[in-house]
Amino acid sequence: MRLVLSVLSGSVLSVAAAAVFALPSVAKAAEISSSGAVLFTSDYLYRGISQTDEGPALQGSLTLSHDAGWYVSAWGSNIQFGDGSMELDISLGRSWSLNDDWALDVGLMQYRYPEGDNDATGFNFFEGYAKLSYQDWQLGLAVTDDYFGTGVGKFWYLTAGWQQSLTEQLQLNWHIGYNKFADAAEFQTFLASDVRDGSGYSDWSLTLATQQLGFDWSLGYAGTSINSAACNALCDNRWVFSLGKSF
Repeated sequence: MRLVLSVLSGSVLSVAAAAVFALPSVAKAAEISSSGAVLFTSDYLYRGISQTDEGPALQGSLTLSHDAGWYVSAWGSNIQFGDGSMELDISLGRSWSLNDDWALDVGLMQYRYPEGDNDATGFNFFEGYAKLSYQDWQLGLAVTDDYFGTGVGKFWYLTAGWQQSLTEQLQLNWHIGYNKFADAAEFQTFLASDVRDGSGYSDWSLTLATQQLGFDWSLGYAGTSINSAACNALCDNRWVFSLGKSF
């Protein structure tokens, strides 16, 4: 399995590079654009659960996009679990503007945990995703047959979101997601808990966001439906502050 993942990892990186750079000979350099961001956050929450033991995180991203809609992206953050100290996510996808109101984005992502992934932990995994947008509303679905951690297999994640403009300078971002595992035993394994708490959970957040002084500011409140007996403070409700810069 570890050999298969290594081959797949190399394939994703190769295909990603080919999709962006192996353009027709008549293509112009202007057809490729780049974007990125750096972000400081008071707590890195992934689907409602702290990945930094309730501590801060420094994150960065870089995306290369082609006019046809193809893109390849890399995103990284420090983490605080297992033997590793970093998460690196690589994604390849394509987005379409269906009309003035509707948009679609589909892709494949690999979550990588350098130095943290091995035969015992099984941290690295692939995930396919699709996002459908209508104006300021989004609906998303992510699926995998080998989710994070040894002993955890099939998993899907359904999300809904809304970006509500309160003023020209202030936006309220609504998010809710549902995390579904194959069964209660695999969810318990995922949490590394002695207590079973069904076969899935919800996560949610409300975040105020604004751009001031050339920076992106946000303050949010987030939480999960996980029983406190099944998960420690990493899964409870919390305030999260972030400060970032896009380029």
